[in-house]
Amino acid sequence: MKKFIMITFATMIMFSSGVIVNAKEENAKRVEGGYFSTEDILFSIIEPKLEKIVNDQYGKEMIVNPMKVNDVYFMEKRKSTKGKDTIDGWIELDMIIMVGDRKPNENFKVDAVVLKIDAPNIGGTAPHLVSDKIEGIQVDLVKYYKHK
Repeated sequence: MKKFIMITFATMIMFSSGVIVNAKEENAKRVEGGYFSTEDILFSIIEPKLEKIVNDQYGKEMIVNPMKVNDVYFMEKRKSTKGKDTIDGWIELDMIIMVGDRKPNENFKVDAVVLKIDAPNIGGTAPHLVSDKIEGIQVDLVKYYKHK
């Protein structure tokens, strides 16, 4: 599972850079109604939490449309407890989102957000779970930049 998550995030980094412009369309799977890229899959996983974060930032219900992943970072923090060193690992996702009111004819804003994505199998020295279930993924806000 750890390898799957790391490969997924590494792939997202590769597709979000300008170096490989056409690879996204070539590697995306054709399905009825459009294409699904690595970013699309990631957005579908974090969408409920992202919508809650945006609604909390604006204090009301907003339309949220993820646009682009700017960068993905693997973060580590070393801790020393009672002479024993441990490492916590997580992913930080820097992305651009389009935000707007639920009213028609309202102008949309472009905001930036940095999210912390943590799951039991991402980095660190915690015991890794052997399971085929995708659960225990936490998405937390690190920074939020509103368009002015």
